[in-house]
Amino acid sequence: MHDDKTKGFSTRAIHHGYDPMSADGALTPPLHLTSTFAFETAEQGGARFAGEAPGHIYTRISNPTTELLEQR
Repeated sequence: MHDDKTKGFSTRAIHHGYDPMSADGALTPPLHLTSTFAFETAEQGGARFAGEAPGHIYTRISNPTTELLEQR
């Protein structure tokens, strides 16, 4: 593992707070370009659309890529 002090400001800013193991080892955050997401059950989908359960339902509303940006 490299010492963050040897990395430039831009590199540290881009990669700050990102754990590659959270995205199957991808060194940079993947872009999620899908428009819809699958649900375990119809009830789960209904709860998400109603705002009663966390999770993504449609990319224009939220997705893992924008969620990562919001966390940073």
